[in-house]
Amino acid sequence: MDDEGDFKKARGFLLTYSAFVLALLYFGADLTQFKLMGNEVQLHQHTKSAWLVLAVVNIYFWFRCYQRVPRLGLYFDGPMNDLYDRALVWVAVKLKKRALNKQAQEHYAENYTPPAVMQIHFYGGEATARDTLEEDSRHNGDEASELHQISRAARTKMRLHTGYTLDHDGQGHHLPGYSHLDYEPRAFITWPVKAFVIARGAFVTPWFTDHIAPLVLGGISTLLALWRWCDVNFFSTTLSHGALICT
Repeated sequence: MDDEGDFKKARGFLLTYSAFVLALLYFGADLTQFKLMGNEVQLHQHTKSAWLVLAVVNIYFWFRCYQRVPRLGLYFDGPMNDLYDRALVWVAVKLKKRALNKQAQEHYAENYTPPAVMQIHFYGGEATARDTLEEDSRHNGDEASELHQISRAARTKMRLHTGYTLDHDGQGHHLPGYSHLDYEPRAFITWPVKAFVIARGAFVTPWFTDHIAPLVLGGISTLLALWRWCDVNFFSTTLSHGALICT
């Protein structure tokens, strides 16, 4: 079975139909008449339910697309996880810079004797979740957890680094120094980072436009069609009735 081909077909139907519904809404189409195969069709009954019918059909296409999304298609793929890891590390370095400086000072005090002059020359780090899971997979095989199965805290663990040099004798002979700090950010930090990565990923990787955007567009067009149906059947009637009472 060609699952990928089925998904592309379902996605195409959803995108086309959702765009059609949005176009009807935007241009204020009158759904009491339309052309079908070159013939003009005039609706005489249940015209106020036309938007509801469009919404129901859109719901069908939405579920048809959702059911055919590839396995793990709604989770970050490789490029998105790379973006997420880099964004997490960048934010963590900014937030923990003071702690990293302190860690480097302590490492220097434990391993070197003054009056060597210490100068920090880089900060860095890496998210450790994928490496940990890869190691776990080598030991436990299929029983090892996958990235989407671990907790948020485990997914966002990082090891931050500080690199520094020591001018030991005042003659420009530099000795390298290195310290690290394990860091596990809280949810109020990781969720905004994840939102930023999704927004950025929408422009630089195909994951969002391939798997998420069609479902979002389908949901928006369905809700708007339902709102238009409510407007025609309830809101407009209520407003008209209220206007009559006021007069």
